[in-house]
Amino acid sequence: PPRVLRGHSCVLMAVASAARSSPGTRFEFPPFYNLPPFFTLQPHEGVRAKQLALWKQVTLEHCAFNRTFLLDISDGGVAGGAAGVFRNDAIQRQLTAEGRRALAEHLVAEGAAAWADATAEDATAQRQRLLVFWKSVGEWADMVLRWAEDTGRIGSVETVFSLTEGDISEGEAFHGAPREFVMSALRELERRGRAKIFRGATTGSEGVKFLPA
Repeated sequence: PPRVLRGHSCVLMAVASAARSSPGTRFEFPPFYNLPPFFTLQPHEGVRAKQLALWKQVTLEHCAFNRTFLLDISDGGVAGGAAGVFRNDAIQRQLTAEGRRALAEHLVAEGAAAWADATAEDATAQRQRLLVFWKSVGEWADMVLRWAEDTGRIGSVETVFSLTEGDISEGEAFHGAPREFVMSALRELERRGRAKIFRGATTGSEGVKFLPA
């Protein structure tokens, strides 16, 4: 049967502030990551809320450390790659499917993630891939706009592909990010009136015009 955190909840709160990335080449997980009950979604509402907050913390820090933009919460995704954050081989524990789904919904509700495979045509489709915003969408939008200003691209039209993969954005934090990720930042700029997105004939062929203040 699932183990309830109870006494562990005090431990989790006490060590929550201890989650930090190692200055070396490997991410150092916080102490609570080695508590087996942490990997089972807790039934008590208050304990679950603390558990999800800690999972949000460690997930965002892990993604930031590894520059992970997309997480696959399916069983196949957890088997390897970036979603390995959900699996602790040292204690032979893996966050349950129910736990991963609850965490994903929590991240989305908190504005720290968005479904990458959500579609307007089928909102009930089983979604598995998350865009993870280890910086807020607003911060990513600020970075893209600052790049456009610094490189004299206000008033010009650029392809989204050139922003994510082109030489013109080499060295920028958003270079190499998935198209869906950068589109989130561009939609924020469009909302502010600082960009105009042009829909392409096919997915992936969008363009953007950066507008003056």
